[in-house]
Parts: sequence; structure tokens; C-alpha cells
Amino acid sequence: MNQQNQANPPKVFATIDGNSLMAQEYEPLQFAIDKILPHGIFIFAGSPKVGKSWLTLDMCRAISTGGKLWEFNTTQGDTLYLALEDKYNRLQGRLKQMKADNLDISRLHLTTASFGMDSGLFEQVHNFIAAYPDTNFIAIDTLERIRDGGRDRDIYSCDYSDMSKLREITDKHKLTLLLVHHTRKMYDPDPLNTVLGSTGLIGSVDGAFVLSKDKRTGNKAKLTISNRDTESFCFELRFDPDTCLWDFMGNSAEDSDDEDTLCFLLNDFLQDEWSGTATELCNELKSRDPNFNLIPTMIAKRLNASSGLLKKDYGIAYERDRSNKTKRIFLRRAEQ
Repeated sequence: MNQQNQANPPKVFATIDGNSLMAQEYEPLQFAIDKILPHGIFIFAGSPKVGKSWLTLDMCRAISTGGKLWEFNTTQGDTLYLALEDKYNRLQGRLKQMKADNLDISRLHLTTASFGMDSGLFEQVHNFIAAYPDTNFIAIDTLERIRDGGRDRDIYSCDYSDMSKLREITDKHKLTLLLVHHTRKMYDPDPLNTVLGSTGLIGSVDGAFVLSKDKRTGNKAKLTISNRDTESFCFELRFDPDTCLWDFMGNSAEDSDDEDTLCFLLNDFLQDEWSGTATELCNELKSRDPNFNLIPTMIAKRLNASSGLLKKDYGIAYERDRSNKTKRIFLRRAEQ
């Protein structure tokens, strides 16, 4: 009996008590793109032809050169872009259009073919990282192109299992893995609910980026970011057809907290009257609140949206002079 117990020891939990846990020292969260994209595994979803690949390539450009994505710094490293729905001549054309041919992009590595998850992808990835140990970012465009496993289980189990397999990459290596994916043809007030697949897909990753347009033919979009270990964001973007870059226009105007913050800061600094450019106004507000992140190109739009609230609740009248190139902003205390 004793020999049998030794051969089959009792199954117990491996636990740690609270005091011991708090005494541990863990490495702080590392980022590929400061604030918005830490190390880990992430979904980047959007409808077909919405511009996901352009933004993904721009992320690769920024990280591989140590530049910025919009106002966010990056941690420079080698990047691997699996552009599995593209050809090299198209990728070259895109990089030229993005003016990346004027940069040193030797640390940006691209491929248009790979094995699937069950046929050699992981060996390819590990061999690449062995050759380029400073790899900081891998983008797979698209996720469906590498899913070659069977679908003999329910969709939740398949989604969760596939994400668990891919997590082997980020568990072994300190990097960010971005999986480009699609959204459903449906409306939902929560953009994460539009991601194609089951809740097992979103639930098993470290975060999700969803790019959505109000109009298919328009050039404006919203990028919703919901991460496990960072704050959430909703950015307004505009696609520049000349450079084919997504320009950052600021945080979503739908965020009422931002509107309240803008009104509060204006009320705090305005004495009798003030006039100046959008850039000067942004600098004034940032001097009072370093976390204020509205950019000059969006300040007039926000002031237009908040003009009624400003006058009613704060006694501030807003006007804008469009007769000159500087487009000056005028603020004054309204008569009560």
C-alpha cells in the first residue's frame, strides 16, 4: 500500500500565501508601443479593406526604427511582419507611399508565406528569434491564414485552444504578438463584441484593438483599445490618402469625461478674455493638467461640440476667426 501511495502521490494545489506573494519582485510590464501596446498577445480586428494592414505596417515601421506611432514612443527592436495576404511588390509600394524608404528599416523583416500552427509555424518563429534575439514585435496578417487545425470541437474550445498555443510564443520570448483579424457584419455598441469568433478568442488574449469606420467610403475611423494591463482608449483617426498613414486626431469626442475636463480647464485659466491659436490653447491647458492630451487639430472641433455647455454652465463664450491662415480662437467671459 505504501509503495502504491509513493508511486501515485496525492494531487494538491501549488499555492503561495499573500505575504509571500507581496514579497516577490517581478519585472515591470514592458511595451512595444508605450501606453497602448505592451508585451503579450493581442487581437487587431476590423472589417475587410478598412485599413488594418496599413496601420499594422506603420506599427512595424515605428518599432523597427525606434520612432513614434502618433504621440507614443516605441521600444526599438527587430520586427517580423507576416503579410500572408500580400506580395512583396505590394509591400514595397506601400512602404514607398508611407515614405519609409527614407528611413533605415533594416530591422523590419517581412514575409508573405508561413507554415500553419500545426505544421511548423512555431519552429519558424523560434528560429527567427534565435537569429534576431532583439525581436520586439511580430504581426500575423491574418490570423485565419495560420489556423490549419481541425474544427472537431465547438468554436469556443477551438478559439481558446489556438490562443493558448500562440501564447507559447509570448511566454517564452519577451515580445508583442499582434494577430490581425476580422469583425462581423453587425452593429454592437461595444466594438469588442463585433470581433469574429467566440468569447474564447477575446477572453484568452491580453487585449484587443478594433478599427471601425462609420462610412465605408469615408477616411475617418475610431480605434478602440481594451487591454488587460493598461487603461482603455478610444482614438479618432483619419486616413491620409497621400501617405496612406492613419493620422491621430485625438481621443473620441464621445467621451463626456473629456468634455468635462476641457470645460473645467478653460474655466480655470480664463480671466476676462483670451485669443490665440489652437496650439497655444493646448499649451495653456497642458500647463494646468499634464494629462490633457487633446491635440491642436482637434481643439476647435471639441470647442464647437462643447460651446453650449461652456456658455450655460461656465459663462464662457467661444468664437473662431476663419478669416486668416492662423484661425485664431477667441474666448471671453459671457455676460450672465
